[in-house]
Amino acid sequence: MELPRPTILDIIYTEDEAAARLRLTRRSVVTLGRRYGCCSVHGRILRFSEQDLLDLWQMLRATAKGARPKATTVPMDGVSYVFFRDQARRRQQEREERARQRKAREADARERRLEEQRQAARAKAEQRNAKREAKAREAAAKRAAKAVVATGIDRKNRDPAYWTDERKKAIRRERVARMQAWVPIE
Repeated sequence: MELPRPTILDIIYTEDEAAARLRLTRRSVVTLGRRYGCCSVHGRILRFSEQDLLDLWQMLRATAKGARPKATTVPMDGVSYVFFRDQARRRQQEREERARQRKAREADARERRLEEQRQAARAKAEQRNAKREAKAREAAAKRAAKAVVATGIDRKNRDPAYWTDERKKAIRRERVARMQAWVPIE
């Protein structure tokens, strides 16, 4: 195997220096150097000699020898075109149907979730109302019990020692209860 004759390297350029020398971007110099093999590569480091830059310049200067070949197109059968068009239409319809079903499922799930929340709120409100009614019945029972105690009071007794604070309060409660009985409840 015969080794190539050594050439004089002159100056070695980095990627940036080669780009500045050729007045190109660094990326384009790297791309062209790798594509045409006009650079020395060591790992990710590229180096360009004077001859490499001259070769790259000649590549850039090369004029086209002929018109660029057009891309070839293969004519399709009318039948296969119709088949592919129908297939695409069916796929689109299937996607739309799946989307419609997904939206319906999501709407049902959302409605179920809202109904559960409404039922929980109703149950909580009913529980609260039942608790209030129980308290009201209990308070009414207490008032009724106190009113029964108050009826055993001798109203005509004028003795100051007889009228204790408890008896005075019982009379007041009885009077308030009578007044509330006349007031319409809204």
